[in-house]
Amino acid sequence: MKIFRVWRPLLCGLALATSSAVFAQTAHEGFEREVRSVLSPLTGQAIAAYTVVHLDAEHAPWTDSGLTLAAGDRVTVLLQGRAWLSRHYDISLEAPLQVWRRIGDDGRITRSIDATDTFTADRAGPLQIKNLPLRWLDPQGGAQESGVRGNPDGGGGVSIALIRWSPQANIGAALATLARQPNAPAWAAPALARLQTPPSAPDGWTYLWELGPAEIFRETRATGEDGGPTRRMHAHTRNDVAILQTSADAPLSPDTELRWSWKVDRLPGRSAENTVITHDYLSIAVEFDNGQDLTYLWSSALPVGEVFRCPLPGWKDRETHVVARSGAADLGKWLNESRNVWRDYAQAIGGEPPKRIVRVWLIANSVFGRGEGQAQFGNIRLGAGGRDSFAW
Repeated sequence: MKIFRVWRPLLCGLALATSSAVFAQTAHEGFEREVRSVLSPLTGQAIAAYTVVHLDAEHAPWTDSGLTLAAGDRVTVLLQGRAWLSRHYDISLEAPLQVWRRIGDDGRITRSIDATDTFTADRAGPLQIKNLPLRWLDPQGGAQESGVRGNPDGGGGVSIALIRWSPQANIGAALATLARQPNAPAWAAPALARLQTPPSAPDGWTYLWELGPAEIFRETRATGEDGGPTRRMHAHTRNDVAILQTSADAPLSPDTELRWSWKVDRLPGRSAENTVITHDYLSIAVEFDNGQDLTYLWSSALPVGEVFRCPLPGWKDRETHVVARSGAADLGKWLNESRNVWRDYAQAIGGEPPKRIVRVWLIANSVFGRGEGQAQFGNIRLGAGGRDSFAW
C-alpha cells in the first residue's frame, strides 16, 4: 500500500497527460478539417497558400511552418488550444501566449495577441513557429529552455492555421464573405475585427519584445475632477500579460526619487504574489543600466515593505519586487507615491549601485490565475534635488 501511495500521483499524472494528448490530437484534427473545408475553395484565388500545424506542449526548436514569404506578403494567423503548465494548479497558456513566429533564422520574433491576427511580412524567408521557452535571450529567437520533458502534470497543445493571401486579395472582403455564410467558421468575424483594429502601443511607449504585444494599456486625458491626474495610463488585464516601457535617462544618486500617482480598482491576484502560481500583479518599475529592475507593486496580501526576487525562473536573476501598497482598503482611490530609488536599490538588491535609470515600466499580469486587474497611472516623475530628469 505504501508503494502504491508513493506512485499514485505519478500514475494519475501520466493518465492525465495521456488523455490530454488524445484530446489535443482530436481537437487538432477537427480544427484542421474545418479550416481546410473553408479555405480549399479559395486557394488559387484570394488565398495563395495555407498550412495547418500542431505544436504540442513540449519545448521544441524553431519549426518551419511550410510557408515561404516574400516581403509585403500578408498572412492571417488562426490559433486554437492551450498548453498546460500544471493541471494540478490549473495553470495554462492559451495559444496566443504560447505560439511565437519569425521569418527566417534571424527575423525578429513576435506573437499574436489573440486567436486571430493578420500581419505583413517585413522580409523574405520561411515562416517559422515555436512554443514559448523558459526565457527569450534575444529578439531573433535565441532561447533558454526549461529542460523539462514529459511533464506528467502538463500536456495539451495548440493548432495553428497560416493563410498567405494573394497579392491582389481584398482580405477584408474575403473574411466578411466567410463571416456571412450560414455555417460561418467561428474565427471569421474575429479575424475581420482584428484586421480592422490592429494593436498599437500608446505614443512614446513600447511593449517589451520578450513578452510580446498587447492591448492592456491605453492613454487618456481626463478633466481631473476625481482628484487624479489629467494624463492617465489605463491598465486592464484579463488572462494576459504585458510590460509597457518608455525610455528614461536619469542619473541614480542618493536623493533620486520615483514619484507617481495611481488608482487601482481591481487586483488581478487573490493571494501573495511571491510564488510562481500566484504571480499576478500590477506595478510600476524602473530599469537600470546594469540590467536589473526594481518594481513597486500593489499586493493583495503581502505587507507593505516586503521585498522578494521574482519567483519566475526566467526573471529571478534580474527583477526585484517591493510592496508599495497592500490589501483592498484603498482600492478605487487616487494615491500619490514617492520612493527613494537609491535607498530601495541598496536594501532590496545591494552591491555596486548602477549609474543610471534607463527605462520606466508599467506591468500588468493575470495569466496564472486567469483573473482580471484594473488600474490607472499618472504623474510619473524621476528626479533629484527638485529637478526632474523624466516626466510623464
